[in-house]
Order: sequence, then C-alpha cells, then structure tokens
Amino acid sequence: MLTGLSSGTAPDLSAIELADLVLRNGGTAVDLRVGKGHRWEEQGTPAFRDAGVDIAFLGTGIVLGDPAYSPASLGTIAGIVPGLPVKVFARAGCTRPEALDLTQRQVSVLAAHLGSSGRVLVETHRGYAPVGELRRLSRLTGIRLLLDTLGLAQIAGRPSAAAAQLADVVSAAQIKGFDWNSPLETRHCALASVADRTQELLARLPHLASVTVETRAGSGAEDLRLINNWW
Repeated sequence: MLTGLSSGTAPDLSAIELADLVLRNGGTAVDLRVGKGHRWEEQGTPAFRDAGVDIAFLGTGIVLGDPAYSPASLGTIAGIVPGLPVKVFARAGCTRPEALDLTQRQVSVLAAHLGSSGRVLVETHRGYAPVGELRRLSRLTGIRLLLDTLGLAQIAGRPSAAAAQLADVVSAAQIKGFDWNSPLETRHCALASVADRTQELLARLPHLASVTVETRAGSGAEDLRLINNWW
C-alpha cells in the first residue's frame, strides 16, 4: 500500500521539499495536481523518482464525455506522463447513448498514451457523474476509480454503502478530514477528528493500491502519520 500526500496539501513546496515531507512522515507516495501552479512542477516528476517517492497519480482537469476534450487533443495535454496513472473526471450523462462513443474514444486515447503501466482513474466528485453511472462507466470502458472521500460524501447520501457498491472498481483513495454530517457545507479539519468514519469507509475498499491525503487544515504531516497506522 502506497501512502502519502497530495500536492494540494502543500502547494508551495518544491518537488524535493514535498518528497522530503512525505518521507519524514513515513509515506511513500504523492499525488500531483497538474497545471494548478503548485511548485512541484518547477522540478517535475523526475525529482520524486530520484528521491524514492512513487507517484500515485497525476491529477488533470480532463472530463470524460465533455466535447471540450476532443480525443485528438488528449495525448498532448500538458502534464500527462506515459506510464503514470492519470486522474480525470466524468461528466454526468457520459454513458448515455449520445455521449458514450465520445467517452469510449477519450478513454482509448488516454490509455494508449499512458501505455500498459499507466491507468485512467475517474474521481468521485461533486458536480460530475453519480455513483451508479461511475460503476456503469467502469463496466463499459474498463477504467478504475479514485475515491475521494469528500467527493463521495457529496454525491451519495450513504457514502459507506456507496463505497461498498463501488469497491471492486476502486484502486486509489484521496482522503480528507471534513464534517461527515454536512459534506456540502464543510471545511477541512484534522483527520484524527473523523478517523472512525474514514476508516469505516476505507475498510470497504479491498483493492486499494494507494491512499493519499489532501488537506487545507495544515494537518498534512499529522494526517499522514495517522493513516500509516491503519495498514
């Protein structure tokens, strides 16, 4: 199991500094937001490899099923690195008959560009495809899911039940501390304050390859040390 931090937790750190923060707190990986002005991009992905830190995925703004992302353009989007997993979103309705061909072509182009060791991960996120459609998307295209705990809580009334429904197609998680009782109106908080609910949900996901923490509560190092005790 890879554990680590998102660059969204420490956007002002360089790649070397972020790698050091992860390693000092027992982690082994990062997830990286692309094109958001995070300082890691100054040194790029090789800096993490040189430091001995894995990259769980590269987070892009690509939206499956959205005509704005034509298949012909996807292989040249800045930040995509062959061999590394790429996180995308999925538009609500992306599996409807009128959109499915576009969605399938987008997935095919991304998969070909990433190569056999890369993977397309679709994030559970507010404003995008609901739980049932995400499962259908995986069945139709073979993509896997990145389960964002806050994102799932915002699109599913019973997030633990939804996690169980998606369990066989989830291969990565990005976790956040937040108010589980009011996920639509919440601020980030230390993960320790909601550890039980978070662990309960993660226990429903048997195929996780990586778990990373994204927080704006200033608790990234503390949160990472905590999750390292869960496995």
